[in-house]
Amino acid sequence: MKAPHPLRERLPQLGALRVFESAARHGSLTRAAEELHVTHGAVSKQIKNLEADLGEALFVRRNRGVFLTERGRALAARLQSIFGALEDALADFRTKGSAQPLVVSCEPTLCLKFLIPSLGAFQQDTGIEVRVLAAGGRIDVRRDHVDLAIRRNDFPIDGALHARVICDEAMGPVCAPEALAGFEAETGQFPLPALHTRSRPDAWTAWTRLNRPAIACTADRTYEHFYLAIEAALAGQGVALASIHMVERDVAARRLCSPHGFWPDGTQYVALSAHPIADDARATRFVDWLSARMNATLAAAMPSLGESQAAVAQPAKGRAIHGTR
Repeated sequence: MKAPHPLRERLPQLGALRVFESAARHGSLTRAAEELHVTHGAVSKQIKNLEADLGEALFVRRNRGVFLTERGRALAARLQSIFGALEDALADFRTKGSAQPLVVSCEPTLCLKFLIPSLGAFQQDTGIEVRVLAAGGRIDVRRDHVDLAIRRNDFPIDGALHARVICDEAMGPVCAPEALAGFEAETGQFPLPALHTRSRPDAWTAWTRLNRPAIACTADRTYEHFYLAIEAALAGQGVALASIHMVERDVAARRLCSPHGFWPDGTQYVALSAHPIADDARATRFVDWLSARMNATLAAAMPSLGESQAAVAQPAKGRAIHGTR
């Protein structure tokens, strides 16, 4: 007769393990509370309960900070791998259960001015349904259930993410056609305010630092997002420093003019994913399409940069980002 299976040791609560993993990953109880949408007190209590269950401290508390013990660090590394595998298993289960859309998070103005107007043709040609979320900056692609995040690499990218370069960024001053009546080409003087954005506050400073053509405006006006600054420029209210990818259609339709053209600013747009992009046929096809589309825009806007820029603008299979997987 088969011997009964020995009873397994009681495991700590899954919620407590999740809280500990988050706190260990962030090195902060406060940031763990923000990620998990609970209070700082709830995080602290869960960790204390887990330490009581395990019979030892996982953090050393000093100088109003928390620091992992050696054994706590080892446990956190194992839990990070386990929770990642669990999330992957659930994502695979959902995907294989029915045809799921490709979920793409994209910076808001790029999403509104570039991606959405172009997306219909991609979906019609490929049959791939794409669900777009407008968001910018850092993102937790696992937590937010995002397949791809389209971002400009102006912030440190998590080395655990898989990344592909899509194209270079190029910036230029844009204004309504009627604003050119008072524009002095030699001095770069515009009889209008310079339009700034809080979402990219260093744009004008970077333009000057990179020795781009001089621009002089009568005043400064700041908007919350690029989209609002571009709309103000369309209304003749000032001169916006904008991405070619955000104003391509308005420039082509002559709703906006760019007297100094567009110039690289040293940053790039990248596609980020929790998994190798090449392993997902939908993601690969989307990134290939987006890269080709954006690089064609770039090449058409900057023909004066010659063959070196044309080489950058090839719809290649994607360039690796150093320091990422």
